[in-house]
Amino acid sequence: MKDLHNHKDHVVLADDDPDHGFLFQRVLKQVAPERFLTRVRDGAALIELLAREVPGLVFLDLNMPCKNGYECLEEIRYRPELSDLPVVVYSSSTQMNDIQRSYIYKADLYLVKPFNSYHLKNALTSILTMDWRRNYPNERFYFINNRFVPFTA
Repeated sequence: MKDLHNHKDHVVLADDDPDHGFLFQRVLKQVAPERFLTRVRDGAALIELLAREVPGLVFLDLNMPCKNGYECLEEIRYRPELSDLPVVVYSSSTQMNDIQRSYIYKADLYLVKPFNSYHLKNALTSILTMDWRRNYPNERFYFINNRFVPFTA
């Protein structure tokens, strides 16, 4: 097995929507200029990237070409070297079944894509300061409409 590079300041966004990617990149630079971002546009590219290095955090869209977010989550959690990698599902869906399924596939957090940069800034500010090593967040919740909401299946 290869020795993977581990970069805690590296954030990966897996999302095929260029508009969401541009907004995310712009807001991340404002909120955490010390972090660097890699954008991939499909699930297969994400898995390829993760074979070379382990970032500090992954934001994962559910609906992508090649491999969807659930397939990526399943593969990430199956691989021992990636099992502790914090993964935030980053989706437009507000459907409870998508949120529940994301947690079944062991997502660490579900973030509904904000409608504007102000909400995304608040979300990223909160998420980037979480201590993922402490299995935080301890409760299952998701971020929508600029606030965390408890989720109970």
